[in-house]
Amino acid sequence: MNDFERTFDNAAVDYDQNRPVYHKDLYTDLFQYKPIDARSTVLEIGIGTGKASRPILDAGCRLTGLEPGENLAAIAKNNLRNYQNFFLSNQTLQDYECGAETFDLIYAATAFHWIPEEYGYPRVYDLLKPGGVFARFSYHAGPDKERKALTSEIRDVYYQYMQPDEPKEFTEENAENLAALAVKYGFIDTKYHLYHSTKDFTADDYMGLLRTYSNHMALQEPNRQKLFDGIHAAISKNGGIITVYYTTDLELARKP
Repeated sequence: MNDFERTFDNAAVDYDQNRPVYHKDLYTDLFQYKPIDARSTVLEIGIGTGKASRPILDAGCRLTGLEPGENLAAIAKNNLRNYQNFFLSNQTLQDYECGAETFDLIYAATAFHWIPEEYGYPRVYDLLKPGGVFARFSYHAGPDKERKALTSEIRDVYYQYMQPDEPKEFTEENAENLAALAVKYGFIDTKYHLYHSTKDFTADDYMGLLRTYSNHMALQEPNRQKLFDGIHAAISKNGGIITVYYTTDLELARKP
């Protein structure tokens, strides 16, 4: 297991409790593009704790979830224990052994960006049946737009201890470019969608969310603790709640 996988796996409980679920309209658009039912075979790459899995499983398909992290996989197995159509494989996509043209749908939820493009797309293409679909989607966290003072204070704390990149909102152009990427690898009929949502966090819960961010956990002590303490203090000072503004993108592509 590499460093980023270990970071997520060590924060499995925080991940399950504090990462958001995906926008319901995303599944509406996905199923309109690729209907699935009890005859369908589906693969999820990087299932985590199952945040994206229930609407897929509710369609009745046979879902195989790949998750290399033992802690994450254990939580996913428990969360999805009532589904008889769910099968968990404690492996990466790179290690997973499977015949070509096996799946009707392959998807990755905030996971595919960790896989090298030049490996990931051809592997997915090979595993899909003709006419099969690849869906990649991710959420992108944005700052609290209503609590301006809080956002400013948190930005100041970051510049003291982390020197982050200036936050940029994920745009329609970004989604269009990601969708077009699949064409390089033989996919056709690409489409994309954007969704917007919010989630409120207490100061303590927001610390749990930050513990699921690999770049935060890679920060050396004592700066990491000072960063977390400073953000916690800023939230507590400004009413005790922070609202994260999420943009979720969905890119769809079909194998001819």
